[in-house]
Amino acid sequence: MRRTKLHSVLGMLAALGFATACDSFLDPAPSDVLTPENFYKTSADAVAAVNGVYEQVKWSYWLGFWYISDIATDDIIAAPRFGSDGHRMSNYIFTSTEWPMGDVWGSAYRIINRANAVLDRVPAITMDPTLRDRVLNEARFLRANAYFNLVRCFGDVPLLEHEVTSLSGLKVSRTPVAQVYALIVGDLQQAAAGLPVSYSGADVGRVTSGAARALLAKVYLTQQDWTSAAQAAGQVMTSGRDSLLTNYKDIFKIATEITNSESIFEINYDGVLDPGSGSVHTLFSLPSGFPGGDAYGLMTVAPSLAALFDSADTRGRNATFIDTGYVDALGDTVRWSDPPAKLGPAFLKYLDETDFENMHTRAWVKQSNNWIVLRYADVLLMYAEAVNEGGTATAGTAEAALNLVRVRAGIRPVSGLSQAAFRDSVRLDRRREFVFEGQRWFDLSRWGILNQAMLAKTTELQNIAPGETTVHGVPSNLLPLPQPELDVNHNLTQNPGWQ
Repeated sequence: MRRTKLHSVLGMLAALGFATACDSFLDPAPSDVLTPENFYKTSADAVAAVNGVYEQVKWSYWLGFWYISDIATDDIIAAPRFGSDGHRMSNYIFTSTEWPMGDVWGSAYRIINRANAVLDRVPAITMDPTLRDRVLNEARFLRANAYFNLVRCFGDVPLLEHEVTSLSGLKVSRTPVAQVYALIVGDLQQAAAGLPVSYSGADVGRVTSGAARALLAKVYLTQQDWTSAAQAAGQVMTSGRDSLLTNYKDIFKIATEITNSESIFEINYDGVLDPGSGSVHTLFSLPSGFPGGDAYGLMTVAPSLAALFDSADTRGRNATFIDTGYVDALGDTVRWSDPPAKLGPAFLKYLDETDFENMHTRAWVKQSNNWIVLRYADVLLMYAEAVNEGGTATAGTAEAALNLVRVRAGIRPVSGLSQAAFRDSVRLDRRREFVFEGQRWFDLSRWGILNQAMLAKTTELQNIAPGETTVHGVPSNLLPLPQPELDVNHNLTQNPGWQ
């Protein structure tokens, strides 16, 4: 199912000192490859260069990212039709040679090198200073996000702060995680101070100051800097620019992607404006035979996860997942035997039943379902967690923030919980809120319970799919560095416990 061959960072970074031209921000298909010597001359070049960074970000979330963030967790069970790679990731029996590690690593460094090229070369362009600052801060945000994904996955990683233009610049060692986080925080602080609060026209969807603050909150939360996390999340909450949608399923409506009040930062996929590069997560997750086009049935919602949704929870049955016999918006009764029911209910989450293409002509790389990186419910739950762990409340109580999410979901608010009980409640609602949204692995890792979760999952698998895998844990709360990277750069070392 992979679209392109994976290449090591050694082979790719030296070729990435270029920018791409495009007709508009929302149609970022590159049409030219230009050398730095005859580029970076005008404001249009600067905008095209940062658009090239966005283009690579799109591919970084296209497939490999969610193989790690969601498939390799206790939320998802690989169905029979999933390839052997999906089963290895789901069963947590992969090694450093598995392609998703290389995809996440290589994509991140391609983003970083493109962003570094912007940051190194755009300041010399004679152009409107406000536009120049915006372009530079967009690049800082995208670089910070790429490094954040790297450091969360792998720990110490090479820190490259400038464009790499020669092979000699690639024989780099791993940089201590504290130094990487210092760059991430610095980039996001500058972006939060310098980016616009909103955009209009074709620029809608670019990163905003609010997106930078929301990502900064997540960075601080991961570092367990509770006070800074609460402050950053609180700034987003008190800005008045974001709010929860009334209907949970509306978050995933294609017609209002990016523009709805809950969206903070999304990866924009459009199989019409950008042919051949639409998203694929809808096709992977729908049960086989779902009416309206391609549906692969490659995964199910773990039965233990489905059981965590109260019957009144609007995020559960007929939103995140469905059982056979579901009647869709067109009146079709949907039945399937693949994946088998014993593996859990099927996914529905990313099917937009109000969208013609989703419901009638689904096909490979033609989906326009976005990938959501940040939304307001995440900010509320980050704030609730940070304040509960000791951060200073700056935007109301932790309880009030958590209850906004719970009440929207149709379940009872919490009241008077102990710190430990409130912690459990926040963790439970993060799990129910963000199924298959790129959050679960990172949450389990930062909470230090990844091993516990995977032990429980493999025990569950032994009961519902005997022989699928043995009961086992995980080597560490980090992933292995891709073996091809170690093969070409002997200054790198592998994370303990991995081979």
